[in-house]
Amino acid sequence: MKALYVQAFLEMLQEGTPVDAALTGLHGALERKNHTKLFAPVLLEVQRVLEARKGVKEVVVTTATSDTAKALSGEIDAALLELGVTKDIAVKTKVDETLIGGFIASFDYKERDQSYKKVLTNLYKSITT
Repeated sequence: MKALYVQAFLEMLQEGTPVDAALTGLHGALERKNHTKLFAPVLLEVQRVLEARKGVKEVVVTTATSDTAKALSGEIDAALLELGVTKDIAVKTKVDETLIGGFIASFDYKERDQSYKKVLTNLYKSITT
């Protein structure tokens, strides 16, 4: 059963779900099924899997449209440098229409979120709380 939770959590991360949202979802699912004791063991297994994969480094840049990557190439390059990306690592570009604008750069379990979606979400949270 633990393996299924680990697999589901890893799939959420791979699909681009933010870590805090994935953790909240995992915790909620464990509570609904009355499996809360599995929370720590699942996270430990996820950590082991991610550390084992760490040797494979992938750079993903997610943008609102395919044209956004071209228009923001300078900003994206700067963000990738901050994340420690070197020229020899291939960059994979994904399109996520929910971003509205901007980009999200991910590398080696680090993320640089410069999307309009993030700014608007933060603004909404600051207004409503």
